[in-house]
Amino acid sequence: MAETSECEETPVRAGTRDAVSSLRVPVLGLVVPAAVWLWVASILALLGSLKLVDPRFLGTWGWLTFGRISPAAFLSFVYGFGIPMGLCAVLWAVTKGGRLPLPGGRWFLASSFLWNLGLWSGITGVLAGESRSLSWLGLPTFSLPSLGMAYLLSAGWLVAVLVRRWEESSLASRFLLLGLVWIPWAGGAAALWLHDPSVRGVAIGSLEWWFNDGLLYAGLGAFALGAMHLLLPGFLGRPASFAGLGRWAFWAWVLFANLAGMAHLVGGPFPLWMVSTGVSSRFLLWAAAVAIGLGFWAAARGAPAEGKQWDPGWHFLRFGMGSFLVAAGLGAVLVLPAWSRYVHYTVLEEAQLTLFLYGFLGMTFFALLYTILPRVLGRSWPSVGLAKAHFLLSSYGISFLAGLLAVGGLFQGVALDNAEVPIHEVILSLLPFLRSAAAPAMALLAAHAVFGLHLLWLLVESGANRREGEKAALPGVAMEGARTP
Repeated sequence: MAETSECEETPVRAGTRDAVSSLRVPVLGLVVPAAVWLWVASILALLGSLKLVDPRFLGTWGWLTFGRISPAAFLSFVYGFGIPMGLCAVLWAVTKGGRLPLPGGRWFLASSFLWNLGLWSGITGVLAGESRSLSWLGLPTFSLPSLGMAYLLSAGWLVAVLVRRWEESSLASRFLLLGLVWIPWAGGAAALWLHDPSVRGVAIGSLEWWFNDGLLYAGLGAFALGAMHLLLPGFLGRPASFAGLGRWAFWAWVLFANLAGMAHLVGGPFPLWMVSTGVSSRFLLWAAAVAIGLGFWAAARGAPAEGKQWDPGWHFLRFGMGSFLVAAGLGAVLVLPAWSRYVHYTVLEEAQLTLFLYGFLGMTFFALLYTILPRVLGRSWPSVGLAKAHFLLSSYGISFLAGLLAVGGLFQGVALDNAEVPIHEVILSLLPFLRSAAAPAMALLAAHAVFGLHLLWLLVESGANRREGEKAALPGVAMEGARTP
C-alpha cells in the first residue's frame, strides 16, 4: 500500500526568486567548507593507508603519525562534512524546497564561520597531540565552546520550526528533528561527564561507545534517513511506500539508536544487562532498517525508465540505501556471541563503519547536493561526465575498501582465536589487506577531487550568470509534504 498520508498536506506555491536567494548564502556557507573538509579527510585517510604500506613514510613528521592522522580523518569527515550536510537537509525541508523564504541567513553564515574555526582548531590540536584518545570524543576541549555556540546558532530556531510543525510534519522532518536534537544533547552530556572526576575507568569506555554509536545512528544516521525521505518524491513522484512500517521504523530508531553502542562492550568488565541491551538494540535497528528498505524499494520498483539525461542524485541515493541495509545487517550479525568471539576488535568492524559512513552517509549527502544545488544556484551541473566519474570512483572505492577490510578481518579473527599462532604472524597475515586498501583510498580521494572541481565549475558559472543578469527559471521540486502545482 502506497504511503499517502505523508503527502496530503496544504499545497505550497511555487518558490519565488526572493525565497531562493534567501537560501543561497546559508547553503553555500555550509556546502563550500564541507567540501574542503571532505578533501582534508580524504587526504588524511590516504596518508594513513600509505603509512601502513611503508611505516617510514613521513616518519620524521611527529604530527603525521598514524595515531594522529587516523582519528583526524574521521573527525574531519564527521564534523566537517557530515553535520553540515545534515543541516543543509534541514534547511531544504523547512523552506519546502526553496518555496518559503528563510529569515536570518546571516546567522547561518556566522554559525558556519564559528563552526569551521572551532573545527580547524580542534583538528590542528589532534595533529599536535592534544587529543583525548577517545575516537569521536577526541576533539580538544578548547575547540568545544566554538563548536557548541555555532551549532546552537544554526540549529536552535530550526528545532523550533520543526516542533511547531510536528502534527503536520512528514517522516523526513521527524528524522531530521531527531538528528538536530540528539547532537547537542548528547554532545553536551558527554562533555560534562568527561570533566567529572567521578567518571573514570570503565565508565569512560561505556561513555565513549554510547556517544560514538549514538552520533552514528541517532545523529548522522537520522540526518541521512531524513534526506533520503526528502529526496525520494523528487525522483519517483511519490514518497516511500508502507506508511505504517515507516512510522514504526522511526520510533524504533528513536528508542534504540541511542543504546546500540553498548554492544561494543561485549567481553569487557561491564554488567551483562548492558551488553544484552546493546545486542538487542542492534537487531531492532536492523529490523527498522529492513522496514525502511522495503518502503524504499517498493516505491523504486515503479520508477519511470531513465531518460537520456543521466541523473547522478538517483544513482547516489540507491547506492546509499544499499550500503545502509548491508551495514545495518552486518552491525547486527557482528555482535552475536558466536561471531563476536572471532571478529571483535578486528578490522571487520572497520568495514561495517566504512559502509555506514562513506557508503550510506556520504553517498546520500552527495545525492542531496546534486539535487538541491541546481535549484539554489539556478543552474544545472555543468558536466554529466564529471558526475559519472564521481559516482564510479566513489562506488568502486567504497566497495573495494569495505571488501578488503571484511576479508582481512575474517582472517585476523580466526588467527587471533588460535592460541598457537604468535601475534606477529597475525599482524603479518593482515598486512596485505591493509596495504591493498591504499588503492581504494586513492580512488575515494580522486572522487572527492572530481566533485570539488565540479562544484567549483558550477559556482563559477552560476556567479557569471548572476553578474550578466540572466534570469534562470526555477524548476519545480517534488517534496515530501508538498505538492508541485
